[in-house]
Amino acid sequence: MSFKPHNSPKQSLEDMLCQAAHSFRLGKEAQASVEFRLCLDSIEKYHPELMQLPSFQQMLAPMLQAQEQHDWLSLADYLEYELIGLVSR
Repeated sequence: MSFKPHNSPKQSLEDMLCQAAHSFRLGKEAQASVEFRLCLDSIEKYHPELMQLPSFQQMLAPMLQAQEQHDWLSLADYLEYELIGLVSR
């Protein structure tokens, strides 16, 4: 099942996550942090069932920890490889 955010019918949640990951990798942490927050807001608002998945809950803490530690590459990896894999199931 693929999740689409309601705020942008042309951009999938997967695309939003990928964009945030690329922004983190390019060192645009302010822009990427906003994009990351929009992804989480979209998941929370439109796909609350994802938030209930144990795999999502296990992934969230290390993602937020990476953000707090300014470990942008790890956060980008979580977004692009782990979270996209979860939402695209």
